[in-house]
Amino acid sequence: MRILLDENLLSKKLKQPFLNKGYQVYNVNDMGWRGLKDREILERAENQPFDIFITADKNLPYQQNLSNTILIVVILNTRSTNPNYLVPLMMKISEFVPSLSGGIVFVDDDGNLSNN
Repeated sequence: MRILLDENLLSKKLKQPFLNKGYQVYNVNDMGWRGLKDREILERAENQPFDIFITADKNLPYQQNLSNTILIVVILNTRSTNPNYLVPLMMKISEFVPSLSGGIVFVDDDGNLSNN
């Protein structure tokens, strides 16, 4: 499973929970994609291919047409994007990665999933 973390999730701390589970995880900086527009990042991620794209950009589904994406898009619907705040949430997400299926998945501060 290959996971891409968006530009708003660059801290190396946020990768560790996924690495501990044996996943390949990169962020847009690792890929040399920092500063690209969302659509371009998503297209490149699909062509790599990545399986999951994780972002804290809550507006992404309203700014991009994600209906045809082959990626699983995980959107952190959290009150903070501070890496220390997000590490426990990333640990929870790393646990349910195998059960994710296509589409958009929102994750709240408590690690609850929803598809709305």
